[in-house]
Amino acid sequence: MKVQISQRYVYHKIATIEIEVNKQDYQKYLIDNKGYHSIDDYLLEHEELWLDKIDDATVNSELEFGFGLGYCSNENQNVNFNEGENESELRYDCKELKIGGHL
Repeated sequence: MKVQISQRYVYHKIATIEIEVNKQDYQKYLIDNKGYHSIDDYLLEHEELWLDKIDDATVNSELEFGFGLGYCSNENQNVNFNEGENESELRYDCKELKIGGHL
């Protein structure tokens, strides 16, 4: 008699980068959009500032056991991942503007 035993382990990677957003460019962006947009819109429209960098950081980050949900804080990261129904999650956090959220 054969018995098949299977086990699933879930691993995740968390990568964090910091980018510099030119304040004058951002202010002009807000004026051009009559204040209806915010930093998340700016970041999505200016992926060239961060997309390759976050991809590289993800490739080079360590695999960790678990889902990667919840509050994560260490010297490189300070984020709250909470979208367990999604396979990936992209956040931004800006201390200066005191805002953060999902992209």
